[in-house]
Amino acid sequence: MIKQIIKILFLLNAVVFAQFPPGSRQAALGYTFTSIADDHWSVYYNPAGLSKIKNLSAGIYYSPAPFGLSELANGSVVIAKKFNFGGIGFSASTFGFELFRESKISLAYANNFFSDFSLGLKLTYNSLSIKNYGNDYSVGFDIGVLSKLSDNLQLGFSAKNINRPTYGVNKEKLSQQFSGGISYKPFQDILIAAELEKEVRYPFNLKFGLEYLPVRFFAIRTGYNTEPSNYFAGIGVFYSNFNFNYSFISNNYLGFTHSFGIDFNL
Repeated sequence: MIKQIIKILFLLNAVVFAQFPPGSRQAALGYTFTSIADDHWSVYYNPAGLSKIKNLSAGIYYSPAPFGLSELANGSVVIAKKFNFGGIGFSASTFGFELFRESKISLAYANNFFSDFSLGLKLTYNSLSIKNYGNDYSVGFDIGVLSKLSDNLQLGFSAKNINRPTYGVNKEKLSQQFSGGISYKPFQDILIAAELEKEVRYPFNLKFGLEYLPVRFFAIRTGYNTEPSNYFAGIGVFYSNFNFNYSFISNNYLGFTHSFGIDFNL
């Protein structure tokens, strides 16, 4: 019965339901990634991070049953490459089940305009399908910046859906989100990040993330969000050009969410 109620509430609030963004490493860090933005998953968090891509990298992500509901399963693929004129990233993701499904395709670009400043732009094609109600689409525009203050200190900012895209005849607005954060590496094997996030229709969310590499091939990660109150943790294993990541999210009321990811760096 509880699951059915959650499903009904989910359908009634489908467009504004804030599903977690992709990336298993990012999930373990409490999605505190706006100022870190150091890999191909920057496409989702801060497109300016694509300026850091070394050559070619790609990743896949899957969360089979968020909070125990397979209907909320979501997955994503992303690929990014560095060119002489900047970094380019492409991503595709899907979320939902047969009654409701949201899909996204994104193209992002970033470049270093100064030695310590990067700017990134992203276009996203959003597709929404609700059974017995039809389909609709919209195009969103994001922007992100990174500023390197020192070798171990960095600031980041991103704004999502700044053009205020909408769905349907009622012009239901997609979530508009602003994030700003700071990341710090006190030691080579420790990364700390803090971030303040604001979705237009929701309270401020303060996020924290910590990554520790006790050895070169293994990472331990944890994070926390205040709104809603969620705890995060996960691990990463590095082998050759591959990274294998796992994360879980703990919510006091909804339970656990697990996710898995594989990343490749050439």
